[in-house]
Amino acid sequence: MYAMAGERFDSDRDIEPQAGRGASARPFLGVHFACCSVYARVYIDRSETCYVGHCPRCGRRIQFQIGPGGTDDRFFTAY
Repeated sequence: MYAMAGERFDSDRDIEPQAGRGASARPFLGVHFACCSVYARVYIDRSETCYVGHCPRCGRRIQFQIGPGGTDDRFFTAY
């Protein structure tokens, strides 16, 4: 894009940040997997109806449903 005479480039106005980029773009829960005593992040699925993940050592699957009456907690222990 070329600027016309008298125009000034304003980075805040002319360039918008890319949606979905950055460290906090994808919601996650912190889970301590007691089975192997390890911590891992469990990310929201594509349909945004639940958080799904696996223990990084033994592969045990865990799922947290999203819905009314839930909790605001962000860290859990899976036994």
